[in-house]
Amino acid sequence: MNGEKIKQKQNNMKWIRLGDYLESLIHVITLGFGERIATLIAVDLMGFKSCGCCKRKEWLNRLTDKRYEGNCDGVKLF
Repeated sequence: MNGEKIKQKQNNMKWIRLGDYLESLIHVITLGFGERIATLIAVDLMGFKSCGCCKRKEWLNRLTDKRYEGNCDGVKLF
């Protein structure tokens, strides 16, 4: 009975999505220009196809939340 309660509690928990928190922190520190700055550096200066922001966010979110679907459309902290 105790094991069932623990599993049920784990299923109901809202997991921390590390990628969303990091994106929010970067957004605050750079005054909303984080993705533009990253794109400028990665694409224009270094020649990459993209800044990799979306891939990083998805990877970090999957580390902390196994049920993460992989949307990079918006920040969802809770």
